[in-house]
Amino acid sequence: MKILISFILLFNILYAHPHTFIEVYPTISVKNNTTQKINFVWKLDEMTSSMLIMEFDTNMDGKFDTKELSYIEENYFRALNDYNFYTDITIKSKIQKFPNPKNFNAFIENNKLCYSFDIDPKLNVQNTLFDFGDTDFFIAMILKKEFITITGSEALVSDLDNDFYFGYRLEFK
Repeated sequence: MKILISFILLFNILYAHPHTFIEVYPTISVKNNTTQKINFVWKLDEMTSSMLIMEFDTNMDGKFDTKELSYIEENYFRALNDYNFYTDITIKSKIQKFPNPKNFNAFIENNKLCYSFDIDPKLNVQNTLFDFGDTDFFIAMILKKEFITITGSEALVSDLDNDFYFGYRLEFK
């Protein structure tokens, strides 16, 4: 019986890890405690990037043309809406639906697939938190203080340990 339980636990552990690692680079402009512009750049890990770049860059020229960008956005990026783009925006202790991303772009930088996009809302930074993570633990969102560019305010980065998944929080000071 102990062998069976050990095998089941081992099997579950093998599947309980991130398959993709994404570094999050937020650029946020704040004026009068209100966000004016929010841009995110996601940099995917090299292994995931190499597989996806081979699929996306159909003409193999090392960059994405209009047709390739459209394919990436429609078939890969927009599908993340179902996962709230792995980002919870909490305003006054209430999680908001992630706003519709705008100005999507995909590019290759240092052999990594990168997504860039903006979100529109004017948020009061005094009561707003950004939490990055995947509750299914297939995607690891990584946020470090040095990844953040903020004008007009300051922010803190903290770890989120929610017992069953790990993430990061961006909180304005």
